[in-house]
Amino acid sequence: MKTRILFLLVFVAFCCSSAMAQIQQIKGTVVSDNDSEPMIGVAILENGTTNGCITDLNGNYSIQVQNSNATLTVSFVGYKTQTIKVNGRNQINIRMQEDLKVLDEVVVVGYGVQRKSDLTGAVASVNSDDIKNLATVDAGAALQGKAAGVQILNTSGAPGEGAKIRIRGYSSNSDQLGPLLIVDGLKVDNIQYLDPSMIESMEVLKDAASAAIYGAQAGNGVVLITTKTGSSANGRPKITYSFKAINQRLGKTPELFGAKDWIKYKEMSGYDMKTMCEANGVDYNNPQETDWVKEVFGTSWATQHSVTFQDGNDKGHFFTSVNYLDNDGIVRGKKDTYTRLTAQLNADYQLYKWIKVGTNTSIEKWATRNITHQSAYGSMLAPTLLLDPLTPVYWDSVDDFPTSMKDVYATNPEKILIAPNGKYYATSKFQMDDNGNPLLQRDRRNQKSSGFTVRGTAFVDLTPIDGLIMTSRFNLSCDDADWALRFLNPSRMERILALTNSAFGDFSVSLHSDGALYLAVHSGRGFFDVGKGKEPPDALRRRFTRELKWCTDMIDVFRPAAE
Repeated sequence: MKTRILFLLVFVAFCCSSAMAQIQQIKGTVVSDNDSEPMIGVAILENGTTNGCITDLNGNYSIQVQNSNATLTVSFVGYKTQTIKVNGRNQINIRMQEDLKVLDEVVVVGYGVQRKSDLTGAVASVNSDDIKNLATVDAGAALQGKAAGVQILNTSGAPGEGAKIRIRGYSSNSDQLGPLLIVDGLKVDNIQYLDPSMIESMEVLKDAASAAIYGAQAGNGVVLITTKTGSSANGRPKITYSFKAINQRLGKTPELFGAKDWIKYKEMSGYDMKTMCEANGVDYNNPQETDWVKEVFGTSWATQHSVTFQDGNDKGHFFTSVNYLDNDGIVRGKKDTYTRLTAQLNADYQLYKWIKVGTNTSIEKWATRNITHQSAYGSMLAPTLLLDPLTPVYWDSVDDFPTSMKDVYATNPEKILIAPNGKYYATSKFQMDDNGNPLLQRDRRNQKSSGFTVRGTAFVDLTPIDGLIMTSRFNLSCDDADWALRFLNPSRMERILALTNSAFGDFSVSLHSDGALYLAVHSGRGFFDVGKGKEPPDALRRRFTRELKWCTDMIDVFRPAAE
């Protein structure tokens, strides 16, 4: 017995000594290989574990590793990451080497480019690899999660609605909350026309230093976008085709009352639902149920086709891209759609050693159909959430109408709209609602908008001596947009038709048509406008007064008559 106890004690002591022998203390100093100065905050991590430490003010570190054969990973921003094997050593001094590839990488800042090692402002850089193969066709949405301090807001899921960019929160130093947008040196009002696959790099200037270049308009930050230039594949032109299909649906379906739950809810509110159901022809015990969310929303597809052709040599480059997007929204029916055809031409050529010319031009043709969805009245979304599940989608005949609708139909039947399937839009017999049937709100109006936009930049680079580049740019932006609204109810259009002299036959009225031309030239750091569709002050005042009076008349058309 004594022999067994003695053997057990020896075995436990041996195990403990082995375990203690496996833990090893390592100390050392980390310095820069360039100047041998101690480095503060260098991260040292034992591979395969969460065990790590950082260097102190003198560059010293101390870490306990699990065994003498452990491997350490040493890393610091701007320096090459090192992997070091312990090999039983207790003292390991480390020399960190600069990562010149990272420090020499250039980013676009204001009028030119700088190396990252020379940057003094807050700049976030996103390159083409970071936004490759994203399930989005919006350049703004491609920034989501790619740059610190940049928020991407999607306030609407309607096709053609671009994402909103906010840099370091909200500010009120101007009438614009979004940042200044610059594409290939041209100031633009949006970047929705850009397909992410055409972007070479995106730089976000986030601090107040950007105002020194662009003035107060850059108070909310600046987004600088550079589109791709041509390059060859082994000395040959490169042609690519890409197809993208994006499936769209509601991200979260609202949990609403079913028919029986809604009846119980109304009974708890004090209503005699059994009597009301019998009076309105609804089976109290087994009511038919309408899921308005499923009736209004469904799955849809957004498809995109892109063709690019590019080439380049030591004298010049060109990049051509044609992109077509067809986005059918998640609302059932062809009432919310967005189509866009864009073409991009980027070219540059070295005429002589001291002169280089080039252009970046984009052409956009777009069209949208919209539904009302962000308003208190006339919205399709409000009745989708509020209309009771006992109301059917359609009524087959006038006999199904409530009494109030029968009275209207008897005196003025054209006020009751007929659905495309020949039936009547049903309304609730159990509650008063200002919006009615959501499909009625969808079909009663046909709102369309379309436009054609040309944005271009032509530049000349002069290099009189090595190291000095003088750049002159000519910017052109031409935009023409039309917006039309069509009501199905002619009685609502009579006064509008009188104001606009539109044809009464199709009840279509063009409410807005505008064209703008923007020309600008800048050389070096100087910038001046040649023209911006400006009118003399007197003419501008007359135009504003005329449009304001027209808008007042339009508001009066829709203002309810006094009771």
